[in-house]
Amino acid sequence: MTQFLRLSLCAPIFLACLNTAAPLYAADLGGDCCADLEERIAELEATTALKGNRKVALTVSGHVNSAVMFWDDGRESNAFVVGNKNDQSNFSFTGDAKITDSVRAGYVVTIRLKDTLSDEVDQYQDDGDAGFVVWESYWFVESEKIGRLSMGQVSRVSDTAPENDLSETGSAGYTGVQDMGGGFFLRRKDGTLSDVALGDLYSHLNGDTANVVRYDTPVIAGFVLSASWGEDDMWDVGAQYEGDFNSIKISASIAYSQDTDENGLDGSGGDPSKVLVGSIAILHEPSGFNVLISAGEQDFDDRGLATANFIYTKLGWIAKLSALGPTAFYGEFGRFNDFLSNADAFGAGISSVAGDTITGSQAEVWGFGVVQHIEAAAMEIYIGYRHHELDLDLANGANTPVATPVIEDFQTIVVGSKISF
Repeated sequence: MTQFLRLSLCAPIFLACLNTAAPLYAADLGGDCCADLEERIAELEATTALKGNRKVALTVSGHVNSAVMFWDDGRESNAFVVGNKNDQSNFSFTGDAKITDSVRAGYVVTIRLKDTLSDEVDQYQDDGDAGFVVWESYWFVESEKIGRLSMGQVSRVSDTAPENDLSETGSAGYTGVQDMGGGFFLRRKDGTLSDVALGDLYSHLNGDTANVVRYDTPVIAGFVLSASWGEDDMWDVGAQYEGDFNSIKISASIAYSQDTDENGLDGSGGDPSKVLVGSIAILHEPSGFNVLISAGEQDFDDRGLATANFIYTKLGWIAKLSALGPTAFYGEFGRFNDFLSNADAFGAGISSVAGDTITGSQAEVWGFGVVQHIEAAAMEIYIGYRHHELDLDLANGANTPVATPVIEDFQTIVVGSKISF
C-alpha cells in the first residue's frame, strides 16, 4: 500500500474522530480553558515584534524600490540593477502617545538601505555600497495650539522645500536629478573619461536630515511656519502651504538656510553658504493635469566659488486608464548652473594644460516617463528616460577664458518597481 493510499484511507477516519471528539472536548473545558488560552497567546507574542510598553504605539512601514538602469555615455553603454535613489528603499518605526487630549509625544526612526544605489555606480564599478544608514532618529512633542518641537536627526526645514510634486511620478524622476546616474564620470569627445562626475554638476539644494532642533507651528490657514538649528552651525527658516480651491490642489514650500558646518553627518564638509530654495506644485483634480516648478540659488562665502542656481519644471497627467490604479505620465526639463566651479581642470582630467581651472558649469536635462500604480498591492511600475547635455567653463592661470573640451551627452533609462508596506 502506497503512502498516498494510506493517507487517503486514514483521512476520513481522522475527520470522523474529530467530529465525535469535539463535543466531548467542548463540554469538558472546565477551569483550564483560560490558562490554556493565555499560554497560547504568550507563545504567539514570543514570535512577533513587541512594543516595549502598552502606552506608546508602534507602526512599522516602508518600501522596497529596485530598478534596472540603462546608461549611455556617448562611447560606452550598459545596464545595471540598482536601488532607486529617487525614493530609496527604507523601513520606519513610528509611534506616539497622548499626554492630554491636545498634546502628544512620539518618535520616528527611519533606516535607509544602501543596495547598489543608482547614484553610486559608474563606468568602473557596477556594485555600490551595501548596508544601512540612519536617515531619521528623533523624538517630538506636539500640541494642537502651540505646534511641534522635534529633536534628533530630523529633516531640516530646507530638506523637502524643492520637492513638492503632485504628479505621482517621483519614483521615475523628480527634482533631484543627480540621484539617477550621478556617479558616472563625464566623457570627453576624444573618448577619455574625466574625474568629474555627472552629479558634480547637479544639486536641488535640499537640506537633507541633520542633528537639529526643529519647530513647526500649527496649521494656520493652510500655512505652517518652521525653523531648525543644529550642528556647527546650520539654521533654516521656511514656510509650507497646502490647500484646495475648487478642485485645484496646491502644495508649496520656501526655505532660507545658512550652513557653516564643516563636518556633516557623513564626515564630509562643505563650503559655508546661504541657500534660498522653493517649489510649487498644482494639480487640477478632475482632469489629472499637473505642473510643478522648483528653483533655488546658493551663494558661497568663498568669493572664488560661483553663485549656483537651478530651475526645474515638470508637466504631468494622471489618467484613469486601468482598473489597477492611476496611470501617471510626465515630461521634465531642468537647467543647473555653476554647481562646479573653482576646480582644478587639469587634475580632473578635463584639460591637458596644467593650471587651467573650471570656473563654471552648465547642465541641461530633459526627460519623460510613465508610472502605473497598482493600488491593490500598494505598488508602482515605472519607466523613465533622461537626456543630459553638459558644458564646462575653463580659464588659464591668468584667469583668461580658454577653449573647453566637448563633453559627450549622457542618457539613462530606468525601469523598475516600488512596493510599500
